Amino acid sequence: MKRAFLAGLVLIAVAGAALGAEVWGRYVNARYGYGIDLPPGFSEIKEAGNGDGGTSRSADGKADLAVWGSNLLFDGLAADVQDRIESDVNDEWDVSYQRVNNKAASWSGERDGRIFYARAVLLCHDDEAGYFRIEY
Repeated sequence: MKRAFLAGLVLIAVAGAALGAEVWGRYVNARYGYGIDLPPGFSEIKEAGNGDGGTSRSADGKADLAVWGSNLLFDGLAADVQDRIESDVNDEWDVSYQRVNNKAASWSGERDGRIFYARAVLLCHDDEAGYFRIEY
């Protein structure tokens, strides 16, 4: 009897925590086959016309999130990411962190009081990559 009571208390506590937990969204891209969890308070992904990904925004409008897939036409993921990092630097972002290899990459930076964090991963096909970028 005591065990059943304790089990009931545990169940109530777990159920209460689940009810109080914020709900995460999910976006799955049909074209490239990648998926991403959307933080609570972010809008659904507004997908681009070409179906490669899209954008989302936080409820307070202070954070923008973008996800997209890309074909790696020539030199692979590391070269594609290096081009994107150079583009960020040319756009006057102070890129203060970067870690790049042939399967994944992360980089971040700051400009005018805003911060971005970007992540890229090689997808199932070696000539495709999935990208994520949040700016806040």
